[in-house]
Formats: sequence, structure tokens, C-alpha cells
Amino acid sequence: MAAHQQLLALMSSASGHNNNNSPEPLYDLALNAVVNSLDCKVPALGRISKLPELPRNLLIDVYERISQRDDLKDSLLEELSKLRVFRCLVRFTSARNQLLRIVASLMASNKSLTRRLSEAYEVLFSVPQIEQPEQSEQVGDSSHKLDKELFSDEYSKMQITEQQQNAAAGCSSSSDSSSSSSSASLPASTTTSSEIDDHQHSQLPNVTVKLAHLLDDLDDLDDQDALAIDLGLRLGSFLSEAGWMQESISVLSCLNERLKRMPPFKNMLVTRVDCLQRLLYAESSHCNFKLAQQTYAELIKLAPMFDRQVPSPLIAMAYTQISSMYFARNEYNNSHMWSVKALHHLHVSAPTRVAIDVLRQAAKACVVKRDFARANLLICQAVRRAREHFGPTHQKYGDALLDYGFFLLNVDSVFQSVNVYKEALAVRRGIFGNMNFHVAIAHEDLSYAYYVHEYSTGDFSCAQDHVDKAVNIMKNLVPSNHLMLASAKRVKALLLEEIALDKIADGMDEEDLLLQSEELHNFALQLSLEVFGEVNVQTAKHYGNLGRLYQTMNRFDEAERMHQKAIKIKTDLLGPYDYEVGLSIGHLASLYNYQMKKFRQAEDLYLRSIDISLRLFGSTYSGLEYDYLGLCHVYETLHEFEKYLRYAHILENWQLLRGQNLTQNKSSYPAIEEDYSIDLVKAKFFTENSNTHKNVGGASSSSTLPSTSAN
Repeated sequence: MAAHQQLLALMSSASGHNNNNSPEPLYDLALNAVVNSLDCKVPALGRISKLPELPRNLLIDVYERISQRDDLKDSLLEELSKLRVFRCLVRFTSARNQLLRIVASLMASNKSLTRRLSEAYEVLFSVPQIEQPEQSEQVGDSSHKLDKELFSDEYSKMQITEQQQNAAAGCSSSSDSSSSSSSASLPASTTTSSEIDDHQHSQLPNVTVKLAHLLDDLDDLDDQDALAIDLGLRLGSFLSEAGWMQESISVLSCLNERLKRMPPFKNMLVTRVDCLQRLLYAESSHCNFKLAQQTYAELIKLAPMFDRQVPSPLIAMAYTQISSMYFARNEYNNSHMWSVKALHHLHVSAPTRVAIDVLRQAAKACVVKRDFARANLLICQAVRRAREHFGPTHQKYGDALLDYGFFLLNVDSVFQSVNVYKEALAVRRGIFGNMNFHVAIAHEDLSYAYYVHEYSTGDFSCAQDHVDKAVNIMKNLVPSNHLMLASAKRVKALLLEEIALDKIADGMDEEDLLLQSEELHNFALQLSLEVFGEVNVQTAKHYGNLGRLYQTMNRFDEAERMHQKAIKIKTDLLGPYDYEVGLSIGHLASLYNYQMKKFRQAEDLYLRSIDISLRLFGSTYSGLEYDYLGLCHVYETLHEFEKYLRYAHILENWQLLRGQNLTQNKSSYPAIEEDYSIDLVKAKFFTENSNTHKNVGGASSSSTLPSTSAN
């Protein structure tokens, strides 16, 4: 009775929750009273009288307050592990960030909510229930019980009576209340793709297509199949959005297998494409490239029917996910090609979230192709849209910032990159807390930016702090042989090497640090060879890192072999004028110059490296300093004083220009503040010539992008 009265008080206080004339603490006091009245010994909160009947906008607040109480987390885990409860909450898209925080709080306390949800979905909807007729009676009974549970009267009230309760409490309806109330009868309201409101509040790159005409297209399916589609798409998307990729893969794979065995129904193609593009996102993000390749193959088989039956925003998202997969595999030509195809299918009518995701991925593909002008255009538009549409604390804005930091780092705006990465990390931590996959990635990216920024000063304390956090998080979340853990360890190895160098310069013996660095580099190299093979940019980077380390360890012949391997692989894949090629050439030049005394070979390599840097970044690029200093050392040693004076003068001019840029905070690619329409963005992208390359050459050149068709 007391609990019932507390709930009524909560609903009454909510009537003034958004009223500036009422005291703000009143609603919080009512929330606290409800939570404090709960019995932590109750195994499931659903047993508490009247709690499930709260409108969702109030119920989510209660759940969030409960998630902050350690003594109630077990009860909350039992409650949210029920698919009927979670389905109701995951459909309440205007409270998406709250649900993400609730899940993050439980997972941080080792409450395995995501695993239990994915397992519950698989138990209910897995293919064996269809494929094993000898177990049909047993499975049928089980499915009936679970299906019945999902539609129990207790939780149907959460949707059916919500508008009535909101009116009684004086609350405005949530943005999706109409769709929710119409969802009381699932088969008539299940969609093959979430409504636009869902996607406006969703972080995942799941297509944002408003398909109102599809709402009745599942009428010819039985309740079980209709529920599998609705819940599978929503739950699978939420799990990957929350950073629990393996669980997302389990749910979406289960749905995909079920879809392939369903009888034909209207818009089945749209449903399959939607499921596959979400699945491909989760698999690529988790570096599960074998599964991703299979999912990609399924998408490609369906592609010939896209233009006739699939909405353009969904096609754009499918192509974007393919581009993202190739990007994660370091296959940059393919990644760029598919991102351009995605842009062709991006139109003004596309939902904002779709536009942001397509622009972000296309920008990243342009960065690795060194087409910085186009990359700047795309990423600035993505960041602007994310900030204005979702706000500065939303995950979508954090995602866009992370990609903007990547762009800035690659155009040598390192200080700005560090600041952008810091903001992106703050956004992600605000949503997910500390122990999360997405947060670990942000820590690693920020660590590497700090590493580059502090390379000349030798103060790597901030970089080391963030990479240690990234490694520790990944150790808790992924297997020991996972590529994401190897990536974080690679950054840690780079830092250990630099720290060891500084200590050696101070007369200290730091062989242990160098051996640790070698172990980490070899670990990353072996994993890259297993996953990508020898001829891959990531593998070449690991060879280059080992080359630098062996140079530090005075193992010069090994260092030379590593650098030569890196140069050959990068040149074959990226062309002779790519930044990565120039980087490796500069490292080998340093080895020849300072250790192996091969001065003529060093001279040739320095000149090649300088040529590449000037082509890509112009005369103020920070990396030019090392090449100019190296050439001065070569010419001084060879007593070629005229050449020495020439490059000493060039170095002096570089220092003046560089100092002016830093003082005035100049950037070669300043942020584009104008708000362009999608049509204008595309027009600029496809008609503008890039100024990135002053002299075109090699496979990485993209001075003139062909306006290829999207087919």
C-alpha cells in the first residue's frame, strides 16, 4: 500500500517536472521516495505492485535511480533481463541515453545483462526451433510460454495506458507514444525498420527510413516471426550501440538465419538488407572479419534488386557499412569506392542520422586517400549536423568528434586533434562510464594523439595514462588475441620505446622497457599476419614499428629488413607518393644516416620523403623538420657545405613559418562553419578538384574524383 502511494505521488509530482515555476527537487524527492520504498530482497521489480503501470518516461527515471543503488542492482538485473520489459524500454527512443547509462551501470558492476538478453532472444527465436520437428512439441510449448510472457497483461499496460496515465499526471506524451500505443498488437505494428524517431535518438548506423507504408506488411506473419523481427532489430542495434558487439552479433545473426527461413512476405528484401547492414556494422566494429565477409557476400547477392525495391537511405547505409568493413581491413581503395557509392544514394530526404553516418565514413575514406579538402568538407558537415540535431552530449556527436580528431591528426593539426579527442572521450564516458568498448577506443585514439603531440618534448605521461586505460578496458572485454587489444598494445609499445630512449639518453639502462616494447610489437605483428596476411597496410605498419625499435636496440640489420618490408608493402598497396610510404622512407633514411653510415642512400631517401611531404601537406608540415635535419647531417658529414647551407636555410624558413602557424593557430584546412544542404555537399564533392596533391602520382592519388555511378 505504501509503495502504491509513493507511485501515485511520483506521477503527481511529474506534472510539474518540466515546469520552471515549480521547485525542481520535487520530482527528485518523489523518485527517491519510490526507490527507497523498494525491497532489495524482491528478486524482480515487476512483482512490486503498480510499478510496471508507470508511464515509460517515469519508469525509465525510476530504473535509472535504481541503477545507482548497489543493493538494488540484482533486482534490476532480473527485471531488465526479461525481454518483455526491455522491449518496452528500447522502443522508448527519447530516453535512449538513459537506457544506455542504466545498462552501463549494471555492466560495470559485473551484472551480465547484455549476455542474458542475447541468450534469451536466441532461446526464443533461434533457427533450431524451426529446423527440428521432433522437438516441435517441447519447443512449441516453451515458445508459447515466452511469447505469452512478452505479451503479458502486466507489461502491455506500460504501452496501452501510457497516454491515459500521462494525461492524469499532467505529462506530455513522449515522442513515440503514438507508435507505442499502436504496438499493443504486435503483428499489425511491427516494422521491418525502426521508425524515424527511433533513429533520431539512436547512435548506431542503422538505416533511418520512415516506412509508414510497411507497418501492415507483417500481417501475414505469425506473432512469433513478427516479434522476432521487431525485437531482433531493436535489441541487436541497441547492444552494438551500447558497445556490446558480440551480443549484438548473436542477436542479429539469429534474426538473419530466421529471416532466410521465413515464408515470403511484403518488403522481405528491405527487412533482410536492414538486418544485414546492422550485422555488418557489429562484425566489422568487433574485427570479426570472417563473419563480416559472409555478411557482405549476402548483401552483395541482394544488391541487384536494391534500386527497384530498397529505399535510398537504406542503400546508402548498406554501402556505408561495406566501406567501413574495408576501412577496418585497411583496404582503402575499396573503402573509398563504396563510400562514394553511398554518397550517390544520399538525398535531402534522408534522415539526419543517416546523413551523418554516410558523411563520416566517406570523410574517413578520403583521409586515408589523402584527399583532405573533400574530407574536411564531409566531416565538418557531419559534426555540425550531429551537434545541432542531437546535442553536445549525445553519442552521435561523440562519434563525429572522434572522426574529426582523426582528420585533424592526419592534416598535422595535432594540437586541435588532441582537444577534439578529449571532448569525444568526455562524451562517451558521460554515456558509458569507464568500462566500455567505445570508451577504450576513445582512450587509445587520444593516447596516440598525445604521443604525436608530445613527440618533440618527450613528456608522454598523458599518452601513457590513456593507453594504459585502453589496454586495461580491452583486457576485460575482449579475448587476449583480439585485434582491438593488439591495437592498444601497439600504441603502448611506441610509448615504451620513446620513454626508454629518453632514459637511455640520461645514462640509464632501460633494456627491460625495450624488451617489453618488442614483445608488444611482435604480438601485434603476428596477429595482423593471421588476420590480414603479409600484404596489408596494418602489417606494414607493424614491420615499420619493429624497424624503429631494432634501430634503438642497435640491431641495425634487422631494422633495415623491417623498414624495407614496410616500404615495399606500402608502395605496392598505396602507391609511391602516400604519406605512409614517406614515413617509412624517412625512418630508413635515419637508420642509414645515423647508424649505418650509408650517406648517399640516406640522401636519396630523405629527398623522396621531403617530396612526398611537400606534395601532401605543404611547406609547414611538422615532419619536414626531421628530414631537413637529417639532410644537414648528411651534407655536413660529406663536407658538401653548399648543400648543407641550402638546407640549413630551408630549415630556418620552415621554423619561422611553423612558428607563425602555431602562434596564429592556423590550419591548412580550417573548419567549415557553413551549413550546406546535402545536395550542395554532393555537388562540391563530385565537381571540386582536390588541392591535396600538387603532383599526381600513385594509387593513392585522388586529385580528380570520377563521378562514377552508384551501381
